[in-house]
Amino acid sequence: MLKENEGMIMEKKIYLDNAATTRVDDEVVKAMLPFFNEEYGNPSSLHEMGIKAQRAVENARKTIARAIGASQEEIIFTSGATESDNLAVKGYVRKHKTDK
Repeated sequence: MLKENEGMIMEKKIYLDNAATTRVDDEVVKAMLPFFNEEYGNPSSLHEMGIKAQRAVENARKTIARAIGASQEEIIFTSGATESDNLAVKGYVRKHKTDK
């Protein structure tokens, strides 16, 4: 989309592919920076960096659960959309499965 500003034509970006990727909110980037640069341990590891990462994951789980009125056990982090979709479908099938 082009718009005119003081006789100059300026270009404005319009991004229409949010299903594939979305801009990350500035507050999220700020909160995540330490885990990209300093505290990047594997939360499944037993060393100090892993334990710190696991604590951060659990704190995030607690924060999200509290924000949406869920229990911490109901919050599951996945690696992406496909894994999340599969988990949702399997959960639905398991709940609605009838013994025949």
